[in-house]
Amino acid sequence: MGYRAMPLQCCCGEEPEQVLEIGFTSDGNLIIHYWCSACQRVMFTSLSPAECHDYCPRQDGYSEMASEDDLLFLQALGISTS
Repeated sequence: MGYRAMPLQCCCGEEPEQVLEIGFTSDGNLIIHYWCSACQRVMFTSLSPAECHDYCPRQDGYSEMASEDDLLFLQALGISTS
């Protein structure tokens, strides 16, 4: 299973040093609550399910990122990597 980091950026342009909370709204949006130490602001980012899907790696993304040793280890555990 692969993953792709979600880029977070404050309105001042800096990346947050601390994520305070992650949650969901009643209509299914992802909410990320974080602190920007550069401008001393509490920030919220909201993403719809479609926007979250856009951040997902391709189905075969892990095979491209994993080394041969990683793939052999996962296969030894019975985890399919194809």
